[in-house]
Amino acid sequence: MIDELDRELRAVGVPARRRRRIRLEIEDHLACDPSADLGDPRALARQFADELGTLYARRAGFAVFLVLVPFGLLFGAVFAFAAVYTTSAPPLLTAALVGGVQFAFVGGTLSLLRAWRLRRLAVIPAVEAHILIRRACLAIAGAALTVIPLGLLTSGYYQVAQWSSRPLGWATVGVGAAAVLLGATAVVRSLRLLPAADGKPADLSFDLGVRADPWLLAVAIAGAVALCIAVAGGVQSDPLDGLARALVDGSLCLAGFAVLGRPLGLRA
Repeated sequence: MIDELDRELRAVGVPARRRRRIRLEIEDHLACDPSADLGDPRALARQFADELGTLYARRAGFAVFLVLVPFGLLFGAVFAFAAVYTTSAPPLLTAALVGGVQFAFVGGTLSLLRAWRLRRLAVIPAVEAHILIRRACLAIAGAALTVIPLGLLTSGYYQVAQWSSRPLGWATVGVGAAAVLLGATAVVRSLRLLPAADGKPADLSFDLGVRADPWLLAVAIAGAVALCIAVAGGVQSDPLDGLARALVDGSLCLAGFAVLGRPLGLRA
């Protein structure tokens, strides 16, 4: 029985360390009750694989957010205290920097929300595991996209900023690179063992814990983002520029929801 279960665990991809632990637990259980019926080894192996796959996918969602928090804080500190733009940066560099930050923030936040909402389930559907991984990958890709132009700026390759604390810039680059590496490690680990349970994906209303149409929520979030940017422009005595940026950012939020909504589990 135990040897057959071990073969089935290996067949479904359970790591060796986990197989040894499961074997010890089964042996201890049989020592206490030799007549215990553990059921079909294949079904039991699948149950173990689904529970472990759920644990790894959920852990990846939490891990990606947590490793990105220090990077995000340092990134904000860099541009608040350490760097002042003196000339216009190349458009591609600016787009990579701004887009990367937004991808990292959105992907990391969505990963945290879905992992938190699924925290009490022993086994999650396979489709939810894939959604968690896609969200984590978006966050990691965004962080990587941010680290590269930030490194170029810090190195002085582009003479567009005046630095009051260049070491802070390099520290941010190092923390960002470490966050990408650690987050990618968690995602790769989760990809090695995915749950196979059936089920339908949830949407943005599930993430937020409200009952509302996902499109209505997307419009509300995009409107809130646009309002914040417009108000910031007014505070900076540049209301027209703030309004223009508000319309652009709000439209981009809705465009992102339309394009990435299904892969990221934001709409059914």
